[in-house]
Amino acid sequence: MNCKSIILLIVVLLFWGNAEARKKKGKKVEEVQTESAYRKFFKGKACETAKGMITLHKMDGRVYFEIPLALMGREMLMGSTISEITNNGFGSVGEKPKGLLYISFVRCDSVISLKQLTAQYDTNEENLKQRIKESTIPATIKNFKITTYNEDSTAVVIDMTDYLVSADEAIDPFSPWAPILAGGERVMEKEFRRENSQVVSIKAFEDNVSVKSSLTYGLSLKNKVMYIFQREPFTVVMTRSFILLPEHSMRPRLADPRIAIFSQGVSAFNGDSRGAQARYYAQRWNLEPKDMEQYRKGVLTEPKKPIVFYVDNTFPENWKKYIKEGVEVWQMAFEKIGFKNAIVARDFPVDDVTFDPDNLKYSCVRYSPSWVANAMGPSWTDPRTGEIINASVYLYHNLVKMVQNWRFIQTGPADANVRKIVFDEETLGECIRYVVSHEIGHCLGFMHNMAASSAIPVDSLRSPSFTQKYGTTYSIMDYARNNYVAQPGDKEKGVKLTPPDLGLYDLFTVAWSYTPLPEAKTSEEEVPVLDRWITEKSGDPIYRYGKQQMYMRLDPSSFEEDLGDDPVKAAGYGIQNLKYVLAHLSEWVKDTDKDYTFRQGIYNEIVYQYVRYLNHVTFNIGGVYLNERYDGDARPGYQVVSNEKQERALQFLLEQVKDLTWLNARELRKTMPLMGDVTGFLEDEIFKILTNRLNAVAINVQQATEKDLLTPEVCIHKMYDFIFAPTKQGKSLSAVEKKLQIKFVAQLISNSGVVAKDMGGQPFTLATERQMVAIPEAVKAKSREMYGEIPVQYVGIFTNISLPDYNNVKKDWGNVERQGFDFLQPIAIYPVQMSSLYFNMLKRTQVLLRSKQTQGNDDTRMHYKLLLYKIEQALK
Repeated sequence: MNCKSIILLIVVLLFWGNAEARKKKGKKVEEVQTESAYRKFFKGKACETAKGMITLHKMDGRVYFEIPLALMGREMLMGSTISEITNNGFGSVGEKPKGLLYISFVRCDSVISLKQLTAQYDTNEENLKQRIKESTIPATIKNFKITTYNEDSTAVVIDMTDYLVSADEAIDPFSPWAPILAGGERVMEKEFRRENSQVVSIKAFEDNVSVKSSLTYGLSLKNKVMYIFQREPFTVVMTRSFILLPEHSMRPRLADPRIAIFSQGVSAFNGDSRGAQARYYAQRWNLEPKDMEQYRKGVLTEPKKPIVFYVDNTFPENWKKYIKEGVEVWQMAFEKIGFKNAIVARDFPVDDVTFDPDNLKYSCVRYSPSWVANAMGPSWTDPRTGEIINASVYLYHNLVKMVQNWRFIQTGPADANVRKIVFDEETLGECIRYVVSHEIGHCLGFMHNMAASSAIPVDSLRSPSFTQKYGTTYSIMDYARNNYVAQPGDKEKGVKLTPPDLGLYDLFTVAWSYTPLPEAKTSEEEVPVLDRWITEKSGDPIYRYGKQQMYMRLDPSSFEEDLGDDPVKAAGYGIQNLKYVLAHLSEWVKDTDKDYTFRQGIYNEIVYQYVRYLNHVTFNIGGVYLNERYDGDARPGYQVVSNEKQERALQFLLEQVKDLTWLNARELRKTMPLMGDVTGFLEDEIFKILTNRLNAVAINVQQATEKDLLTPEVCIHKMYDFIFAPTKQGKSLSAVEKKLQIKFVAQLISNSGVVAKDMGGQPFTLATERQMVAIPEAVKAKSREMYGEIPVQYVGIFTNISLPDYNNVKKDWGNVERQGFDFLQPIAIYPVQMSSLYFNMLKRTQVLLRSKQTQGNDDTRMHYKLLLYKIEQALK
């Protein structure tokens, strides 16, 4: 090889070596660049990863969200569920103590913002949309710095720990309706302890992710007098779920205030001359037939996505069968509108690793080992459309005590099978099934219809054929429990003693809410059909909707716990049954109630039940029937209770106040702890309510168009004739009769103004809660209320209640007929001046007492002298 060849070979070898070196060096540089961000961040650390819609990383006690950039701006719901808890007086496993957050993640430079969205405004005008967007920009919940990008820069990683392990009140575990707070009687103080809180676990799936966080607090609880406990350690494990909302949302169904459905409102700004309009969407599941062609032909069709409720595997075994029946009883209503298997109950899956009952994706019936005697059925919706995304039922263990007490007291006289402390499985199962089916009704989007039982003639409740067909009410969404009208011997004749599985009104609400209307192309095109369905039935009392009266009492036909169309007759039957129970209570349970605990509880419940009957009757005096109505509907917006019903109600209450001795139950109460005077308290309450109702009577006469109405003059004369009847007859008075006369004279003196310094009038708020007969404190102190039973008005409170329609809450009777979607609000009307009426009656009483002051026994004559002295002193 010559010299040139050797030199050429050396050059080639050197070039090849440098090229290989550059290749290796470039490979090392590339590896270093890859590890410098994403890989380097996670490399060498114990990291648990869950891949899904968002990839989650749990590392070094922190949780990282790897969010695809494609999800930026996508709408989601975030909810917080209690998974474990130190004290379930603050909330039960499975509960969502706070409402859902409507959110999205938004990227701006090197910051990712968690935004809270709003669906408050709507428009169909293109040129308005930009200004509406500017007027309703999302609020920033929290900003997060981008920790790193993923390998191909299609996703960002952010540290969510300080948000998910924090004391943020929007996602904390504390509900204002927690049982331990006793309806506001107790106050909680909380101190978040971050050093004792941590991320527990992560899960990720195709359309949702969840993070469990263990949060520790120091809690203090106090009442009006003292601390119950202070700075006690409290830990709760919260599951925070993020679920992706569909890009193409369900077509909403426009709500109607004349039917008992939950709704949610938006403000509509359009280019017509009506100005801003409230627009309400019915809350309902997205139920669509799998095969629309078969559905159109009338063939029962399964839905694309059935409504599924998973039943907690921790329930007592003897409850589970009846819980499932309570869910699936609604199938019959869906079958009537063409759906097969539209709603089903399933056990908690044991072999499905994706199932998590705390995740928003699953609707469940959950069990809580709690002293609370109640159940709840809230739901959570898509804020854009009203579509129900998640709904769950919570059954507190002590509901069995509540339903057994109801059944024992209300049907014990007619049914020997319930005259015991522990029910057999089938009877208890019937009670549980009823509770579950009622709560599932809430989960389907249905509100209470408190007028559903008022369409039933009271005597029909003692008819075997009627009760076997219809039960006690036309809707299980009423608070019409068991058949307290039925008397001993009625069961043997075939009278049914319990509510129906579903009522006719329940079938109607399912049909209105869920019948597909494929011919309509928009929500607005559905309205004529939906409107006609209600109007066609507006003259039929079976399909009348009576709102639950949350803040005031006006309508005596829309009360809780009542039965039938005649409150006086129904209460009469009910009181007969209460007397029967009280007379036989010890006979029925003495062998199984050695410490009298059960008997004391039943006695308290009898007093509660009796007060309910009194209030059912009371509000017929000066009462007004209210109806939501549209133009063309058969029934009026309001109608004053007839004169005959008002007079019967007045007479009934006067007779009650003279005959309360049966409630003393002296032999039974000797065996119970010492308690206050129940009958004396109720005598005072009934008399006070009677005189207070004269204001409502006077207002009705002023405002109503009906003739021959009960007047304050007639009312007070009837009271006078009843109270002073024994005086007119020259009889000696009983202790109760003397007490009534003293109270009546005191009311006459007070209301006549003869001793008043200020004659100025204050607005009288018509029919507020304060005008109801109250429960004696001696009874309330020993009742379930003291633990903080969830008030009935909060059932469904976590469902998005519609925007208040304040424009439809009028201040005069002429416009009260249309209350809209809001609850009834107090109606302030200045009272009618009735001082002269009371003064004239005071003078009449004085004349009577002077003429009779020498009659009766010594005690009666001294009583008359005292009354005359009081009257004469007042008239000076």
